[in-house]
Amino acid sequence: MAARSPNILHGEHRHTLDEKNRLIVPLSLRAKEASELIVVRHPNAYLSVFTPEQFDELYQSLVEKNKEAKERRSFVFMMNHVARTVPIDTQGRMSLAQAEVEHVGPGREVVFTRGSELSLFEIWNVSRHSAATQNEHDRFRVTLETEGV
Repeated sequence: MAARSPNILHGEHRHTLDEKNRLIVPLSLRAKEASELIVVRHPNAYLSVFTPEQFDELYQSLVEKNKEAKERRSFVFMMNHVARTVPIDTQGRMSLAQAEVEHVGPGREVVFTRGSELSLFEIWNVSRHSAATQNEHDRFRVTLETEGV
């Protein structure tokens, strides 16, 4: 039997931003010995969170795919605009910038989830996460049925 993928997060992890816009990163999602993470404001209104190594690998891959100088410059410009290095304190907390809090959406409650095998985890507004889950439900059902699950 194949080993369980370390990239699968089981269930939902809901947390509330404190008054200083800090979140406790669930222990199961923390990168070993990571003192910082890279937070990217994804165009679909959530935050993608990467280890520095994951981010560097993705960044280089995407730069290489943008063969045209103009597109490459645009990508680099935008990635530098939406990505930020965030330290993790000794209690496992990360502080979100106000722009990141506003990007996620209204309310203080968020959902930590896995949405991509490329990132460590994602941070969603609770209502947006619920809507995204509902939107993906039929596609998920078809995939399971196609595979005989």
